[in-house]
Amino acid sequence: MNIDQLPAFLKPFFMPFRVVLTRRQFAHFWALLVALVLNVRTSKLIHLARLLPCSTHRTRHGAFLAVSEFDAPCLLAEAVTRLLGRFDPRPGETIDLILDDHRIAKRGRKMDRLSKIWDHKQQKFVRGHIVLFAAICFRGTVMPIRLHLQKPKGQPGPRYRKLTDLAAEMVRQFQAPGGLNVRVLFDAFYLCPQVVKACEARGFTWFSVAAKNRRFRRDGEKGKGRKIADWAPGLIKHHGRFVRMKRSRGSARLKIALVDGHLSRIGRVRMVVSKRPHETWKTTIAIVTNATGTDARAIVALYERRWNIEVLFKDLEQSLGLSDYQMLHERAIVNHLHLVCFAHLLLTHHALDCIGEQAFSSNTEVRLPSVEQRIANLRQAARDERIRRFFRKGRLHPRYRKRLDTILQVA
Repeated sequence: MNIDQLPAFLKPFFMPFRVVLTRRQFAHFWALLVALVLNVRTSKLIHLARLLPCSTHRTRHGAFLAVSEFDAPCLLAEAVTRLLGRFDPRPGETIDLILDDHRIAKRGRKMDRLSKIWDHKQQKFVRGHIVLFAAICFRGTVMPIRLHLQKPKGQPGPRYRKLTDLAAEMVRQFQAPGGLNVRVLFDAFYLCPQVVKACEARGFTWFSVAAKNRRFRRDGEKGKGRKIADWAPGLIKHHGRFVRMKRSRGSARLKIALVDGHLSRIGRVRMVVSKRPHETWKTTIAIVTNATGTDARAIVALYERRWNIEVLFKDLEQSLGLSDYQMLHERAIVNHLHLVCFAHLLLTHHALDCIGEQAFSSNTEVRLPSVEQRIANLRQAARDERIRRFFRKGRLHPRYRKRLDTILQVA
């Protein structure tokens, strides 16, 4: 399906950007964004440009990403704030801020900010980019709010900064709507003094997994404590209890145990050790939090919400082409990454429009379709609008309308 103009049903999402972008910037912005969600191939500029026959050459779109000066991080944060405002957040509700990094393997050697990274998919070292993401989850809806492309050591430009320092900065700069409680979720890599102090300085609660080589000392004991790997077996054996946790399909049976104490380099925490029955001790995990008044079952359930950002990475990668960029310059790469996040927000915006007002009840999770289904729904809406625009003055027989819809789907 070719894109010759901005679909009318998407104009409410794009109108706020028209105020801050120039006319040419806005034309490139909406065209590339709509092409990302309507595209059925890899999200390379050469493929996106083919969907825009009335637009300029693909090199001009590349110049927009590489040269045009617009504040993509600020626009992304404002778009998330507007989308979050549609939920009408009530004081006392809780919003999750999830931090994690995503690694993108690239074969090119002249791209900016390339470094040697460990690729978990291929289980080997490759060249690529490391992108730190911050996403929020409110009433079951996940939205990317900020990202940062890490600069490797030794390359020219700004000084090198660790991922943990960048994550702490994201926590300090996060602004939630007034009256909302903030819960920060991250994995063991970000369980460090910088991130924890940033959370506590803002009054946020945090939940994380602790590495098994961290030292833990129970309340009332003296000394440096013992490694969590030494604590876990005896704690589960003598103080564990069985619980059933809900899953997307059915439930899972876990054995969990709770203990309060002091974690090395972090301070006083509440720790929950969890293990599946009949599995080896290597599968045991220790969840720690500064919310010392929360019971063990709730701690496990709350930390499992961190998995939402892994689902977000999968959606951005497989459905929207997060890693399909071929640009060499840092600004173009960063702008592409932000455009993919904007595309995800666009799909969420359209899905909320389809659900209607029933999606905005307080303290009720919104059940949105999968990203693949959201893309299919938006493509169908775009086809329907185009058919209505072609036959605005006359009526079209249902049989011919169905035939035309099939032709547009094939195209």
